[in-house]
Amino acid sequence: MSSILDLEKMEKYLLETDESSYDLLKQIYHTHYGIGTQIIPDSFISKTQKYFGGRDSEGNLVESEEDVLGRIKQQKIIKIRNKWTGEEALFNSLRADRPGIRKNYQDKEINYLKKLISSSKKDCDFCKSIQHTPEDSFGRIQGEHSITAANIAKYDVWSSLVIFNNHNPLEFNLEEFRDYLKTSFSWFKQVHQDHQFYKYPFFVWNCLPRAGASQVHGHCQILMGDEPYSRVKNLVNAAMNYSRETGSLYFQDMYKVHQILGLSGKQGKVRFFCNLTPVKEKEVMIISHQNPFLNKTVNETIFKIVRCFIDDLEVYSFNLSISCPAMDNKEEFPYIIRMVDRGSLLKNTADIGGMELYGSVVVADDPYKVIESLNNDLI
Repeated sequence: MSSILDLEKMEKYLLETDESSYDLLKQIYHTHYGIGTQIIPDSFISKTQKYFGGRDSEGNLVESEEDVLGRIKQQKIIKIRNKWTGEEALFNSLRADRPGIRKNYQDKEINYLKKLISSSKKDCDFCKSIQHTPEDSFGRIQGEHSITAANIAKYDVWSSLVIFNNHNPLEFNLEEFRDYLKTSFSWFKQVHQDHQFYKYPFFVWNCLPRAGASQVHGHCQILMGDEPYSRVKNLVNAAMNYSRETGSLYFQDMYKVHQILGLSGKQGKVRFFCNLTPVKEKEVMIISHQNPFLNKTVNETIFKIVRCFIDDLEVYSFNLSISCPAMDNKEEFPYIIRMVDRGSLLKNTADIGGMELYGSVVVADDPYKVIESLNNDLI
């Protein structure tokens, strides 16, 4: 398979040639395929071609009016729902097969990004973190390339930051990235040591304002909960229910389905996949029983995926999260790493709207194009 649009064909192929793989797919996911039709009035044809027509690197239209209208008038809709988590995604052929961002548009975004990072250095609190940020009751954790600070507007009782030494959030190497994780884990250990009732670490990196960051300066959020946060807990419950009802391991089977469909990859023993029901664009997941804050193979894989997003996929605003089992190691729940693209910095529309908040996720990017880039970069 080379596109999510081929999923229906793949299902039929598995049903005919590999029934056990087909059954596993259907054990986790429900799929539905339909065609959305519409009529384009003559008065709107030229604008339709302008909006949706394929273009070359110079921005010139290269797709015929007939081909453009064919794609618009009949749009294949693929709906995928995870039966155990309730997560659901809608893929539209018009969006998944749409022309890529033009080169001159990318140039504009890079120029905007440079100006944003440069101008934000003036009066940046995080550039003078010791003087301009609060500290936790036990003080600060100092890393080689980062330092902790209490979150002045806390998410939760234990809610702090790891502030990178580098103002530019997109400029970091493997050594620096590992230090961000190591500093985070040292903070988790300190909180748990002083307050053992708080034992569930949660790491979030919101890169740039479009992803929810209040400061451009590189930083991530670190939290310690007295129980897993709700979305993590829903995932825990789904895995437990799946195991109880099927006698199999949820995360193992989930990875296997993505492997069967060609949506997985691996770096050494670390496996990753592009989620069939993403929370939004380009979501990549890693399921690990090794601590990503300390295990070099795991954190190198995360680093390479993040750098692939930035350097190859040209994603500059993203969310990266790491959900963790309890610090007391009394649970077998794995570490779950998720990364998602938050869209172009130049777009004046939000990437999340009413459908994502109250309906189902509408996805524009084809996960097969994402996994191809990741595998090319990591292998």
